[in-house]
Amino acid sequence: MKRTPPRGVATGFAVAMFLLLLFLDVEKWILWTIGVLTVILVAAEVAREMALRSFRALKMEAYVAPDTLDRAKNAVGVLDGRVAHTGSVSELMENALRSEVERLETEHNDGSRFPKPDDGSRTGSRTKQSG
Repeated sequence: MKRTPPRGVATGFAVAMFLLLLFLDVEKWILWTIGVLTVILVAAEVAREMALRSFRALKMEAYVAPDTLDRAKNAVGVLDGRVAHTGSVSELMENALRSEVERLETEHNDGSRFPKPDDGSRTGSRTKQSG
C-alpha cells in the first residue's frame, strides 16, 4: 500500500490555506506562522523532486525463462525481505546483475569497469535479431 501522498499535495494544501487565511484577513502572527510553514513545505518539495531526479533507476526489459522467474518470485515471497536483496524481484535481479558484472570485471578486466564500447557493438539479446 502506498504511504506517501501524491507529489505536491501537502504543498498545495499549505499554499491554499495561506491564501484563504490571507483573504479572511486573520491576525498577522497566524499568517506569518502559516507562511513560514508554506515556505518550508515548498522547499522540501523542491528538494524531494531534485533527489528523485538525481537517483532514479532505469527500467530495463530482460527476457527471463519462466522457471527462473518463478523461482525468483518464490524466493522473494518466502524470504520477504528478511535476507538482503529480497525485498522485491527487482531488488533481487539488480543485485544478481551487479554481482555478475563485478565477477566478469574481476575475471576479464583486472577488476576495473569495462569501457563503454564506441564502435556500435550490440548489447541486446542474441535471441532477438533486428531485421
